[in-house]
Amino acid sequence: MATVDEVIAFWFEEPAQTEPELWQKVKRWYNGGSEMDETIRARFGADVDLALEGKHDDWAQTPHGLLALVLLLDQFTRGIYRDTPGAFAGDKQAQVLALRAFDAGMERDLGWYEKQFLAMPFVHAEDNALQARGVEVMERLMNEAPELPKKCLTAGAQQARKYQGIIQRFGRFPHRNGFLGRESTPEEVEFLKEWAANRAPAAVQGKI
Repeated sequence: MATVDEVIAFWFEEPAQTEPELWQKVKRWYNGGSEMDETIRARFGADVDLALEGKHDDWAQTPHGLLALVLLLDQFTRGIYRDTPGAFAGDKQAQVLALRAFDAGMERDLGWYEKQFLAMPFVHAEDNALQARGVEVMERLMNEAPELPKKCLTAGAQQARKYQGIIQRFGRFPHRNGFLGRESTPEEVEFLKEWAANRAPAAVQGKI
């Protein structure tokens, strides 16, 4: 069984000091590929399953513990169970935790990149109200952040706006339809033709 500190240390590593270091981190987080997925599965697969079963809920008593739990439920699931329904199995739990954290101001005790990942369950939500909360949080963090984290948070705010538009338009993410056994509408089929090219936020294009 992993500890809170081990989950946090694995995901964030040492803070980036330069812009190239930052984009390397962003690539690892969002485009780590099968090698990153396998590393997560080997090191934290059992803890992801425990989190899904509610057996790590005691972690949520502290800001970093709650963040580690969100990482297990919202990020690590996507690596371990990529391209299957299991990738989204922790989303509802992560959304509840994110709401609790931001409503209580728990993010004040976290670093900039930590705050961004605490807000990611909103961005992943197939729900208009949670999407609106994600946009509000991401844009606030972007506006408050110093120069280097602002570059990453700008990408996060762009993605939040993009995902909000998708949910407003379709009520769901069409790119999940195939994994979840949902039939795409003709409009969604047309949307998906351009999705791969348009998926990344403008702020990271050409950098990772």
